[in-house]
Amino acid sequence: MKISHILAGAAAIALVGSAANAGTINQGQFSVPGTNNHVNVGGGLLGLGNLGNAGGGLGGISQTFSAWHAVGASAGNNGSASGSDGATFTLKGKVDTDCAFYSGSAQSHELDFGTLGIYASDNTGPGLAFDMVAPASVAIYTNLAGCNTANTVKLTKNHVDGLRNTGNTGGYDTAVFTANLPFTAAASYTAVAQGAQSNGTVQTLTAGLNQLDAQNTHGAWKSPLSLTVTIPVPSKALLAGTYNGSVAIEISAL
Repeated sequence: MKISHILAGAAAIALVGSAANAGTINQGQFSVPGTNNHVNVGGGLLGLGNLGNAGGGLGGISQTFSAWHAVGASAGNNGSASGSDGATFTLKGKVDTDCAFYSGSAQSHELDFGTLGIYASDNTGPGLAFDMVAPASVAIYTNLAGCNTANTVKLTKNHVDGLRNTGNTGGYDTAVFTANLPFTAAASYTAVAQGAQSNGTVQTLTAGLNQLDAQNTHGAWKSPLSLTVTIPVPSKALLAGTYNGSVAIEISAL
């Protein structure tokens, strides 16, 4: 019973040792006959003899004294042990650059004011004769404009003089008649400044009477947009014929 208890303790020691760290186990103890002394043994000849006395594969069990022995081994780590481990997963998806301005199924439209009214009566006096009666204007609206990256919004007239009457070739008194009708073009929309990360604010881009173009740069934006063209009454009278001109708006990625 006493020997069984000792052997059970030896097995526990062997298991604890193998769980704690990799290596070999070769240790035990036997009692010195006729005394109360005990000798701890490990490797070498003494250890081999003790193993046989304890019932190991090298000999019979001793009949004159008690002995126990533990023999074992464990494998070390395969790889490096660490107190923490993990991984980083990069997620990605491409979005194409896109700028939009909805103007229906075409990108070019003709807006006809019809007759630009003049003082045509012969009782108006020379100060008003053939003068334009009132300003002309047109407002164009779209509910979709913008770009999903930094961009430039640009207004461009086809000529700095605005609408021009090039068909009346009979000559005219330049002191009192004009072949040109300057106009202003103003776009209004909600956007942010380039580089900003904030709520958009209302932006107004204006190409004035004597400006060929105007432009603003922005960060990504989308909003409704209005474009207003205004032709003020010129200081000189109008020639017979057609006054033509155009204005273009372009939203382009930087």
